[in-house]
Amino acid sequence: MSDAADAVARLRAEWRLDFARVRAVLAGLVDGATVGELVAASGLPRRDVEAVLAPLSPLSKPDGDRIVLPGFAVPKRRPLPPEAELTERMAELAARRPPSRWRLDHVPATAGTMARRALYLAEHYELDGAAVLCLGDHDLTSIAVGCTGAGAELTVVDVDEPVLDHLTASAGQAGLVLSAAWADLRLALPPSLTGSADLVFTDPPYTVDGMRLFLVRALEALGGSGHERIAFCFGTGERHLVKALELQSVLADLRLVIEAVLPGFNRYDGAEAIGARSDLYLCRPAGAGVGEAARPAGPGRRRRPAARIYSRGPAAVEAPGRPLPEAVAAAAVGAAGDGPAVLVGDGWSGDGVGLADFFGRVAAWATAARRGPFPFPGTPVVNTDPDFGAAALRLVLLAAPERAVLVVPRRHLDDLRLPLLAVAYDVVPVPAGPGGDPAVVLVTRHDRPPAGEAEAVLRHIVLHPGAKVANAGRDALLAVAREAGTPLTKNEARARIAASWPSPALARLRTWELPLSALRRLAAR
Repeated sequence: MSDAADAVARLRAEWRLDFARVRAVLAGLVDGATVGELVAASGLPRRDVEAVLAPLSPLSKPDGDRIVLPGFAVPKRRPLPPEAELTERMAELAARRPPSRWRLDHVPATAGTMARRALYLAEHYELDGAAVLCLGDHDLTSIAVGCTGAGAELTVVDVDEPVLDHLTASAGQAGLVLSAAWADLRLALPPSLTGSADLVFTDPPYTVDGMRLFLVRALEALGGSGHERIAFCFGTGERHLVKALELQSVLADLRLVIEAVLPGFNRYDGAEAIGARSDLYLCRPAGAGVGEAARPAGPGRRRRPAARIYSRGPAAVEAPGRPLPEAVAAAAVGAAGDGPAVLVGDGWSGDGVGLADFFGRVAAWATAARRGPFPFPGTPVVNTDPDFGAAALRLVLLAAPERAVLVVPRRHLDDLRLPLLAVAYDVVPVPAGPGGDPAVVLVTRHDRPPAGEAEAVLRHIVLHPGAKVANAGRDALLAVAREAGTPLTKNEARARIAASWPSPALARLRTWELPLSALRRLAAR
């Protein structure tokens, strides 16, 4: 690599998304320009232009007040596809996307909107090598960004399993590499993705609590270079401008600076209450650390994530609470057996630990460099009804308990019958009176020896929730080889895991951060 190319590579690494503006400075050096001309061409402040020029000064040639970089060629940007072509491609993919879920406030964006979002981001930011994270992606924005050819590293987080499956299939069809992670953002952002993103895109629920929650998770996901951005959508009716004012208050609380607002940028098939369109906001953190920026300001403000963030369904802002039926609560507490128990979730007649508090503290325990004791002594008795049923399996994979009792909506019982879980746990229904919904199950760790190497590896992965899947698999292979007296190096174990589980998500995520389909494939190999 030449000295000039090396300097440009360092500038790209430093400026990240904003390297798109640095290009204008570099272009001016080809024929020569003054610092003032470079400021005018790039829109960067003089101090920033001087910072860009500093690593290039040994290579530049002064010509009076002008600066010239002899023989320099500006790195070319990847060409973007025409909007009509990208729109047509997204229409084909959108035709097969899963149905909208009203309880998640899904309103499908048009294919033209998908294309415009991706092209706008690719034109205004340097996405080549940038980590782009979509928080919720029923609108396939991640795929659209990938189809621009901008070279971004794509990751999606969603609570809707069919959406994650469709995104994974669409990425494969388009020849894209995409990491798909499951998360209910009311509980936590997957810790594996904390501080990982250059750009976060989200079209969140248009409630104040929904906007705040998704923006807090976006802040948690951003890296710390100072060049990160959050792009999000928001719309309101002409007669509900107070909601727009409340959004501005949320942005101020989170120390998010509005860089641009594009009115009516997003169009929808539906959402007539807001004119079937919403605005696109581009924001950046105002220099505070994530922990500071994500903390609501002022006395008395809510500091826990809101559980009711949608406009419809059991998690709607105005949805009433739902206590557990007495027979169900009694069966669940009785199944915990003798000894202390910790009640988790809503609906209990007595005091309990909030589900988000439990999930967050256990996640911090599982991923700590040096683990202390489990943060909640006693048998967890967890209510995931009515709207957290998808988290039941993840709670077991996250906590790796000796014993737990789960109250689960019946539609999520099959999640707990996953073959991957069976390598380490017995899951037994508990009679809970007439009706049968929600159901009660007792989850108990068994000590049956694994039936072969594959099962031994899976058991190790299940019982090591703090490790990334690929790392846990490698360590399991090494342990099995030691026990069998078979020589195996770390590199050999790593190569075997990579060959067996080629998905990029398995290399960077933990078991409880994976979609159900990925967990099924993991157990099938």
